[in-house]
Amino acid sequence: MCPWCHSLESEWRRQSGRGRIWSFAVPHPPLLPAFVDEAPYVVVVVELEEDPLIRLVGNIVRDADGSIGAISAGELTIGANVAAVFGRSVEGYPVPLWVLRPD
Repeated sequence: MCPWCHSLESEWRRQSGRGRIWSFAVPHPPLLPAFVDEAPYVVVVVELEEDPLIRLVGNIVRDADGSIGAISAGELTIGANVAAVFGRSVEGYPVPLWVLRPD
């Protein structure tokens, strides 16, 4: 729902997949059972480059096949550039993940 006009209308638009870290956190137990072996891991909130008011939540990884626990919170900064990659959920579904961009 649109937070300003409360419309339920929506449409799909192609995006670049680039953004910036708006916030991040390290979840602490109790964790969902599927993620216990990955802990500790970082969850990021990313604002999209095309529209910073659109924010997506996901995990930060080194590459699409990387572990969600491979990057520590100490390696991240608010405003760091990221790009979307796609990995697989525990159930095998494609999920968006985020990798740091050098630029």
